[in-house]
Amino acid sequence: MEKIKILILDDDFDIGMMMKMMLKFKGYDVSVFTNPYSIEEEINNHHYDLIFMDMLLSGRNGIDICEALKKNPAMASIPLIMISAHPDARQICLNAGANDFIAKPFELKEVLSKLNGVLKIV
Repeated sequence: MEKIKILILDDDFDIGMMMKMMLKFKGYDVSVFTNPYSIEEEINNHHYDLIFMDMLLSGRNGIDICEALKKNPAMASIPLIMISAHPDARQICLNAGANDFIAKPFELKEVLSKLNGVLKIV
């Protein structure tokens, strides 16, 4: 069986790497991307089964990226889970088209639960 490929977009490299280590330990194929300006190109060039994305990115709004991805027919079906410490972020992210939301700080158990939920893994 082929590994599930996950893309993490977070301008905080340490958070991205922490998530990568946790998810790789659980058997996922994980890439961390810190450049919000070429995310669409990255997704076009590589197949991903799931995207984790921070809402607040340096220089580019994660909400705008989420909306653009969900409007693009080639990318709209990729489950996207937004992450943020912003107190009002959950509804904003879901309204933008995110499949789910995780509040920072988070625990591995919650990340895996949300991942399993959007990918329909039992």
